[in-house]
Amino acid sequence: MKLMKSVDKVLAQMGSSKATKRAYTEPLTAEQTKQIPGEQIAISETGGIWAGIQELNGYMFMELIVLDTTKIKTFKGATLKFLGENELTLTSDSKELKSDFSDLFNRWLTQISVEVSKKDLNFIKKKKYTQVELNVKKKSLLFDVKK
Repeated sequence: MKLMKSVDKVLAQMGSSKATKRAYTEPLTAEQTKQIPGEQIAISETGGIWAGIQELNGYMFMELIVLDTTKIKTFKGATLKFLGENELTLTSDSKELKSDFSDLFNRWLTQISVEVSKKDLNFIKKKKYTQVELNVKKKSLLFDVKK
């Protein structure tokens, strides 16, 4: 059985989503999540989303780190939807997104940068949403708000 888990880990690092789900079903610990920079804004069974704010030349950017068992690789960008009573949709600043596998978390880490306004930040900080949906290509990842 241990041999099969090792094979699944190798296949997962090569990008197999089925092998990733089989190999990395253990939950993240609080110790592990403390090592991720930023504030956790959403959570799922397999990971979460962390965010930090950065200002460059008068423009505000939200730097996101998505931790999940899903590998992301695209040249078409991503959209991030904050779902709730009102909706907020943000588009990634860069069209090229690529996940890196993290041995520490046994999951894929994806960095995404989005431009935000003060109104958008107010919406996010006041947590006027219940779920966060990340759409990349034909994949849709759904995260719940961390309470």
